[in-house]
Amino acid sequence: MRSPTISSVALHAGVSVASVSRVMNGFAARPETESRVRAAIADLGYQPNSAARALKVRESDQICLSFADIGNPAYVSMTRGVGRVLHESKYRLVLASSFSTVGEIIQQLESMGRGYADGLIISPIYSDPKITELISQLKMPVVLIGTLPTGLDVDNVHIDSSLGIKLAATHLKERGRSKIGLLNGPLNTNPGRRRSDGFRKVLKNLRLEIVEEQMIQADDFTSQSAYEAISRYPLISEIDALICGNDLMAAGALRFLSELGIDVPGKIAVVGIDNTELASLVKPTLTSVDLLAESRGELAANLLLDRIANPKRASKKIVVQPKLIVRSST
Repeated sequence: MRSPTISSVALHAGVSVASVSRVMNGFAARPETESRVRAAIADLGYQPNSAARALKVRESDQICLSFADIGNPAYVSMTRGVGRVLHESKYRLVLASSFSTVGEIIQQLESMGRGYADGLIISPIYSDPKITELISQLKMPVVLIGTLPTGLDVDNVHIDSSLGIKLAATHLKERGRSKIGLLNGPLNTNPGRRRSDGFRKVLKNLRLEIVEEQMIQADDFTSQSAYEAISRYPLISEIDALICGNDLMAAGALRFLSELGIDVPGKIAVVGIDNTELASLVKPTLTSVDLLAESRGELAANLLLDRIANPKRASKKIVVQPKLIVRSST
């Protein structure tokens, strides 16, 4: 009896040979497709060439980069930094598509465990025990950009975003602003929570009044979500400054304020976070907290290459300090 082949697996599963190959090599596939392929493999008793697969796992020459939204200008800058470093190495950069929920991140990490890359740079916006567990179980070097979960021993590049909020609020107070609002993203995300906590702390330290009505909550960190959130805000005339969760959100806020005929910065000063290229393109140009995304990407890539070369060294953590870039919006 002939041994089953990849073609017979594809026929049994009702999918293409390419789909079977993707599942077998650990690339992301639709859950339904993956389930059908694995069921067909079990039914037929298909055995891939283990020696060839082991060689592929060890020598993929690929580094995976996983971000919540690879279209976000901050992540574009970070990707540029990673790519600049890897350009001089043998490694190809593989970008993971938008993984913006806990479930999507878990699915992607499970596929990483099948070994289609030699290393992973990841910046998850959620903290979840399952994510932490899966990262710790990966048999490859990992660099995490952002908040390092308790108990996870991997290389880390961290930005003190609370200090960024402090820089923005202090600057606004120095400009004579006393009713400062926060236009923030979801609080169940790491950046949303850090920005909220930092905002409360710094306003207290600056002895500025804070009430819940000054905190505007958007559904995500996009410009459209920010526009919709501030459109529902009834007390816009009662604040004289607004710190936004990122530059995209600030762009949404500027659009809304412009439509209402509210002068920026005359009536309301606006500050963004990330200092992306967008900050210089909007009108008025946007004062923004520079979180040095491109530099963090470079640092992460260098940490990963060093880890690959020295797999037994102790984990390293690099803390990056933000800075405020002042433009016309304040």
